Amino acid sequence: MKVATKKMALGQFFTKNNFWLQKHILKFIESAKADTAVDPFAGGGDLLSVAKSIGFKKIIGFDIDESLSWKINDSLFSIPQIKNSIIITNPPYLTNYSAKRKGIYENVAKYFVTCHYDDLYQLAIEKCLENDFGVMIIPETFINSSFPKNRLVSITIIEDQLFFDTETPVCVICFDGKNKLYDEIEIYKKDVLLGNLGHFERMRKVPQKNVFMKFNAPTGQIALRAVDTTNPMRPISFMRTDEIDYDVANIKHSSRLITVIELNIKDNLIEELIKLSNELLTDFRGKSNDVLLSPFKGNKKNGERRRRLDYATARAILESAYEMINPQPQLFNLR
Repeated sequence: MKVATKKMALGQFFTKNNFWLQKHILKFIESAKADTAVDPFAGGGDLLSVAKSIGFKKIIGFDIDESLSWKINDSLFSIPQIKNSIIITNPPYLTNYSAKRKGIYENVAKYFVTCHYDDLYQLAIEKCLENDFGVMIIPETFINSSFPKNRLVSITIIEDQLFFDTETPVCVICFDGKNKLYDEIEIYKKDVLLGNLGHFERMRKVPQKNVFMKFNAPTGQIALRAVDTTNPMRPISFMRTDEIDYDVANIKHSSRLITVIELNIKDNLIEELIKLSNELLTDFRGKSNDVLLSPFKGNKKNGERRRRLDYATARAILESAYEMINPQPQLFNLR
């Protein structure tokens, strides 16, 4: 199997930079008082090298790839229990959809048929959580996933480019053997403490669906660029349909980055609705530190991570703006 094909099939992305090891993460590793660092998905051994550099004299690596120098083990099925150890790992990332699109599903079907997750990294978390302590570098989409997070100690968003061969946005999770409330789980962006997970969960915007609104409607009145551009001056924003730099005739039912929205609103209120919606969006992004917006591959030119606005949150923002200028919206059958 060619190297590139094998990396795709195994979901391998080797960690070549160690700036993920922020002071609070190092403090957590030290607090575990483990004498052995274990990487169940050892790959190129980069994380075990980091473990050595911070004082671990005993390291153990496992991997499924026989071309590597580790003990052979399929850690997506089970991870050998090592006494007084801490897991430090970067597990495979591969979605069910991506595997099918790339024509490699048959290589990984055995994992997806045994679990309800749609990405291998989530299965890896489940297996790693059988250990008391661990640090994992995983896709940042985890924050907005439904995966239970009550065993976590912290989540750290890493905006810098961590891998040489993928732009997948990542975060670092630290976990221990204790169940806790979401208010006890810390959220960091690099080395800055932003707050706790419970605080951000309470900030999520949920649409009430009390205003007629149809997304991906090419004849609608309002366009939405739902993803940040690399130019910090051209972020996610609502605008008039004729202002979007895109041929709206190409809008499809599955469009997720640019859309046109149809609303039941008078033409003379559209400009005000757009203005209010953008103000609410800016306020939401500022107060939430963008934690609740989906990460998007690649950073802006100022180094900040690009973000994508999901349509449920977009709907909730438009509803709020609509109610501000039309306090008694009528109920409709919504699409």
